[in-house]
Amino acid sequence: MKYVTTIMIVMILLISFIPLMGNSEVSYNITGYAKVEGLIAPGESEVPITFTLINTGGTLYNVNITPISIYPFEVYSGYYNSTSIVNIPELQTGQEINVTFLYNIAQSAKDGIYKIQLKINSAELNKTISFTVPILGYVQISAQSTWGTPSSPIIVTAGERDVPLTIILINQGNVIATNVSLCLPSTYPVDFLEKNVKVGYLPVGEEIPVTVYASIFNNATTGVFYVPIKVKYFISSCCIVNLPVIISGYENFSISTIWGTTSSPITASPGSVQLPLTFIVRNLGDVTATNVSIQIVRSYPLILSQNIIYIGIVPAGEYNLNTITASVYPNATPGIYYIKAVVHYFDTSSTEYIPVLISAPQLSLNAITIPPQIFPGYFDVRVEAIILNHGSGTAQNAYVYLKSPFEVISQNNISLGAIPPGIPINATFLINVPNSTKPGEYNLTFIIKYDGGEIEKTINVTVYNKANIVIEKIIYPTINSGSSAVPITIVLKNVGNATACNVKVILGSSNVITPHVSTSNPLEALTASEQEIGDLKPGEEINVTYIVDISSGASPGYYPISIILVWNQTGSIYPLVQTDESTIYISPSLLSQITSYDVVSIPLIYIAIIVVIIIILIVIAVARRGKK
Repeated sequence: MKYVTTIMIVMILLISFIPLMGNSEVSYNITGYAKVEGLIAPGESEVPITFTLINTGGTLYNVNITPISIYPFEVYSGYYNSTSIVNIPELQTGQEINVTFLYNIAQSAKDGIYKIQLKINSAELNKTISFTVPILGYVQISAQSTWGTPSSPIIVTAGERDVPLTIILINQGNVIATNVSLCLPSTYPVDFLEKNVKVGYLPVGEEIPVTVYASIFNNATTGVFYVPIKVKYFISSCCIVNLPVIISGYENFSISTIWGTTSSPITASPGSVQLPLTFIVRNLGDVTATNVSIQIVRSYPLILSQNIIYIGIVPAGEYNLNTITASVYPNATPGIYYIKAVVHYFDTSSTEYIPVLISAPQLSLNAITIPPQIFPGYFDVRVEAIILNHGSGTAQNAYVYLKSPFEVISQNNISLGAIPPGIPINATFLINVPNSTKPGEYNLTFIIKYDGGEIEKTINVTVYNKANIVIEKIIYPTINSGSSAVPITIVLKNVGNATACNVKVILGSSNVITPHVSTSNPLEALTASEQEIGDLKPGEEINVTYIVDISSGASPGYYPISIILVWNQTGSIYPLVQTDESTIYISPSLLSQITSYDVVSIPLIYIAIIVVIIIILIVIAVARRGKK
């Protein structure tokens, strides 16, 4: 019974299945899903999307799979052999395949889940399949900047040129930014040297430094400035990022000058010529100043060899210098002058007033005479002027002039040139003090002129009393031409107010009157004209007698006779000398007197007297002979 029942059930099932087999058709269907690696962001390009296709129907042959562009997905063409169509020769039932296509994502897409479609074409099936793909990625770029590099930052200020500026880009989104580039417009206060800079990739969360070069506007002030820059990424995506740029540096120059060099300073005064002048530029700011130069605008009282002084680089907190040559106007007055200058640095400039010291010479003058005591009759007296500069500047083009009541026999205008501080300069004048000069005080006035100044100094000199020995008279007998051994007595008197000591009297030489020398002692000729008479006090007289011979050729008349007086006197460093002159008369002989007259003009009485005298002389002579 059991077997009968089983057989009946099987038969019923077979009977029911047979009609189904005769009437069934084969169905074709493909399902699947899409997947991406990571997140997709709007604007991305060439994003690979992999589709997994599952054949849930009958076997398909020569299947063409074509991606369809649908917002926000745009098919990237030319992926498979320059075509976007993928051909599958046979897709069996239940077979699963993966197909990947590249898409560009619309920049305007928002976060969300979007449909993406594939078109399936075969002899058995034509179908468009939809898949879902989420777009949840985004790119968010921020930027920071530092002058220099992060490892070696620098401080900048207005006017600097070609300074490295590192832009630090940070992708704060959740997808990597590709094909990143920067567009850098020049915006106050930064002028970028490179307008477009390619960056490449911006990974998520990483800091990517990009170093460019930029200059800073000349009129930039200190502070934080936000410079808008454009960041491009993907295909055509871009964003504007406000790049913070800090300008915190400042420049502050202190410019000084020194005559000479720092190691060998000197001073300059009015009239100084071609002296070294060193300009010292100190950078009191906190940035290194480059391309520094000084342009002199107004240079008085200086005459500069050049008006532009190149300094170069001046690091922050340090100094640099350069030396030129300069002269000082002769009419400049001593003091501190502030010369106007323009300091150029970076690509900007500033006006400065540079101090220049013109030192003042301070001259003093003293004078001495050689000999120290002056007496009337002194000649070639040396007047030594000692000039000393007590000031701090050199007196240029100096000369000294002497105004004297006595004759200046030397040059009375002596050029001194430059008188440096602390070094005495001597100037020597020669004067003659006539014998007729009265004792007393006399003024010698010295005038010193130099560039920018003049001084006048009066020195008192004393002319001391001296003995004055004069010839009171000369006593001598009648002297005729040819007279020999004639005594001549000269009466000398000291009419001065000082005692003449060790007086020596020397008879002056003459062709008519000569000292008498005995033929028995010819050596007398050496001393016959000299006599020492000792001291002669004021008012005292003394007689000096010379034995002289008269030239036989001398005609009757007056002849000069001179004596030279040499003596010592208290206060005189060398003997005093004085010459006195007088005259003597040489009478004619008797015969010459007779013959010199005209006989006719002689009165008869004179003739009678002469005759009587002759007779008397004859009588006397005869009488003397008779006695013998």
